[in-house]
This record gives sequence, structure tokens and C-alpha cells, in this order.
Amino acid sequence: MAGVHELTVRYGDITVLKNFSAEFPDGAVTAVSGRSGCGKTTLLAVLLGLLRPASGTVTGFQRPSAAFQEDRLLPYLTAVKNITVAAGCTAQAAQDALRQVGFDSADSEKNAAALSGGMARRVALVRAMLAEGDAVILDEPFKGLDELTRTAVLRFVNENRRGRTMVVVTHDPRDAEDLGATHFVRM
Repeated sequence: MAGVHELTVRYGDITVLKNFSAEFPDGAVTAVSGRSGCGKTTLLAVLLGLLRPASGTVTGFQRPSAAFQEDRLLPYLTAVKNITVAAGCTAQAAQDALRQVGFDSADSEKNAAALSGGMARRVALVRAMLAEGDAVILDEPFKGLDELTRTAVLRFVNENRRGRTMVVVTHDPRDAEDLGATHFVRM
């Protein structure tokens, strides 16, 4: 079982998380919720190894992939290349995945800087789902997507989980339900 135990995180003099503990069952979807500013994104940064806590331990996250609130694409690489570079998959696999979330061939070859917000979001999610690893961490995964696109992306995410542990930060209870969350962490 993955988890964090007695986690304390500070930014200078500000303590964001203090002695926080949570478990993330292997192979399950855990939905993390809480008010804005309570430390949800900070928790994800710790799980990903991007932020070191002042104290506490993290267990069970060896090679997670992620889609952040900000899409974090390389602006001068194409949508396909943004996926292949980070996920280590073939260009054909990236193109096939993008097609499943509503891209056509021309969109797949656009530089990330030329993509709309919803298109960039889809690239970030495809990249996270195609990457190898033991866990997938998603921060507000469906923000900025219209209903039709959300449905296609949700289907893609669910079909590409491959039994991995998934941690999803969301303010929308429908996201947790549609992703099949069986475990909930309230911060």
C-alpha cells in the first residue's frame, strides 16, 4: 500500500501540511479533495518526488506519471512529440491515443504552443496515461474540457489505467465517481 506518513511540508515560514497521513491502496483510484489552498497540489508534488517534505515518509510511489493542473508541455514540440518524449512510446501509439480523444492528424502535428487549452489538456492526459509506471497522478484532470470531449477523455483514461494506482485531485465529485474512485482522502 502506498502512502504518506506524518508528512510536514513548509514553504519558508508557512506550513502547508502538518503531520498529514494518508493511504493509497494499490491498484485503486483515490480521490483527494479539500478547499483551495489546503495542500492538495503540494501533496502531489511530494508523491512525485518534486518536493521534499520537512519531515515524514512517502512509500509506494516508485515511478509515477502525472498530469498537472498546468499542462507543462514543451511549446515547440508537436503534440505527438510531447507524448513520445515523456512517455517513451512510439509516434504511432501517440497518434492513435490522440485520435481517441478527438485529435485529427493535423492537430497531432501542431506545436504545443499552437494548441487550445482543451487540446493541451488532452495531450497532457494522454502523455500521463501512456507513460510506464506504477502509479498515475492527476490534478484536476478534466478542467477546461467540454462535455463531449470530457466523455472521450474519461473513456481513454479508464481504458488505459492498466490496474495502476491512481491519485486524482478534484473539486468535482463527478470526476471521482466517473473514474471509479473507491478510496477518498479529504484534506
